[in-house]
Amino acid sequence: MASAVFNNISVAGIACAVPTRVERNLDYINDVGEDEMRKFIETTGVEYRYCVSDKQTTSDLCFVAAENLITEKEIEKESIDALIFITQTPDYIQPATSHVLHKRLGFRKDCMVFDINLGCSGYVYGLYLASTMLQAGNIKRLLFLAGDAWGYNPEAYIKDKLIFGDAGTATLLERGDTKLEFLLKSNGEGYTSLITPGGNLRNPVKDIQNYYGETKFHMDGTEVFEFTITEVPRTFKEFFKFYETEISDYDYCVFHQANLFMLKHIAKKIKLPLEKMPVSMDRYGNTSSASIPLGIVDLCERESVPENIKFITSGFGIGLSWGVASFEIESKNVLPMIYTDDYFKEAYRG
Repeated sequence: MASAVFNNISVAGIACAVPTRVERNLDYINDVGEDEMRKFIETTGVEYRYCVSDKQTTSDLCFVAAENLITEKEIEKESIDALIFITQTPDYIQPATSHVLHKRLGFRKDCMVFDINLGCSGYVYGLYLASTMLQAGNIKRLLFLAGDAWGYNPEAYIKDKLIFGDAGTATLLERGDTKLEFLLKSNGEGYTSLITPGGNLRNPVKDIQNYYGETKFHMDGTEVFEFTITEVPRTFKEFFKFYETEISDYDYCVFHQANLFMLKHIAKKIKLPLEKMPVSMDRYGNTSSASIPLGIVDLCERESVPENIKFITSGFGIGLSWGVASFEIESKNVLPMIYTDDYFKEAYRG
């Protein structure tokens, strides 16, 4: 069982940045039909999303979130020992985008940085990896960046754009005295359930005119739905049994924002009151690995929350991969939502 308890780690801060450009799904009624659109909104819960403009990337959003978090927490950049960047939309095929962020953030040369290619389960997996690094080595403070931005593409197939929003997040972890608990799982048998089959070595794009078609994201909706409503509740029950807790022990349960109908189904199975299930996808869409920290930022900005919040969270999706994680954070360490048009201008110089 891939489980772990860390008693000496603190989640010291969370920030989230989204673009300023808003896309409202009702504006696409003429493209997909009124009845279909209203059914889509009712099922998924997504009414509008924040989407990058031309030249903005995931790393731009994560950079802004990180800079704001460092400034607000009055953290010396020299004290950051490592940076993890989790995304499925990097700036380049090579090099790792974490090195671009290392340059932009001005971290010292002996700060370890690397990328991880992971999607909707990325936040719980990233917290686990960050915790192991803080506990095992000489790393005392770590910046964990997670997010996705699918790019400004006016020609993209309309239905591909209706659910996904763009966001970048920054989470600061350091040695402390709070507890983090994890239970993580994978099933590679489902790797084709969520896949972009073309565009890399296994299936390179041979005709640039067909680039979008060959690199189009594919999802087996039925298989993903069945996987989620079966495995995620089962893993919650395993988590509660293993750690001798129950859903009432937590202030809020923050799910990856995949589909509102799906989330309500999971909540019912684990006996989660809906008032303890924050929803952000109605305004931000599915933001992949950013959706859990984005949901926490949105919750703390919109509601009156305890000074010290105990969260249980779950990410699930591509891989297939999923997991449950619990942690505490002081509400004062969750920054308000950041809206930005910032992009890395150096990358566009001739």
